[in-house]
Amino acid sequence: MFELLERGGVLMYPIFALSIISLGIFFERLYFLRREKYIPKAVAIAIRSAIKNRDFAEAEKLCISYNSAITRITGELLLNRSAAYEHLVSICENAGNREARRLSVYQEVISTIVSIAPLLGLLGTVLGMVKLFGVLSGGGIGDPQALSGGIAEALLTTAAGLSVAIPAQIFHYLIKSRSDALVSLLEKETTELIGLITNREDELS
Repeated sequence: MFELLERGGVLMYPIFALSIISLGIFFERLYFLRREKYIPKAVAIAIRSAIKNRDFAEAEKLCISYNSAITRITGELLLNRSAAYEHLVSICENAGNREARRLSVYQEVISTIVSIAPLLGLLGTVLGMVKLFGVLSGGGIGDPQALSGGIAEALLTTAAGLSVAIPAQIFHYLIKSRSDALVSLLEKETTELIGLITNREDELS
C-alpha cells in the first residue's frame, strides 16, 4: 500500500485521504439512517393510538420522551392542533423540510469526492507525464528506472482517482436512496397524524 502511494507521487496521499473520508461517511450514514432512529415503529404506533383515543396529553408525553423525527414533527402538530387543516399541513411541510436536511447531511461531501478524486488522478497523470518527458529530454532514455517512475506516477494516480470515485458514487446513491425512503415514510406517517388530529377537531366542532 505505502509502496503504491510513493510510486504514484504526492497526489496519491490526498486521493487516499478522500477514500478514507468517503468510506467513513458511508458507514456513519448507514448507522444513522435507520428507521428506528428517525421513525421508531413502536413510538409511532403509541402516538397514533393516543391521538385516536383523544389522549393528547399522552401523545405529547411520548413526543417529549423520545427524540426522533416523527416525535419532533408530531410535537409541533400537537401544539397547534386547534389550527386549521391548511396551517397544520404548512407546519408539517416546514418541519419535514428541516428533517430532510438532517437526513441529507454529508451527501454533498460524497458528491464532491466523486468529482474531485478523478480530477486529482488526472492531475497526477499530467504531472507524471511531465516527469516522464523531463527524463526523456534529459537523455534518460537508457534509464529504465527513471522512465518507469514517470509512467507509474502517470498511471497509478488515474487508477487511484477512479478507484475512489466509483465506490464513492455508489455510496452516494445508497445513502440518497435510504434518505429518500425515510423522507417518504415520514411524509406518510405525518399525513396520517394530521388526518387523525383534524378528524378529532371535526368531531368536537
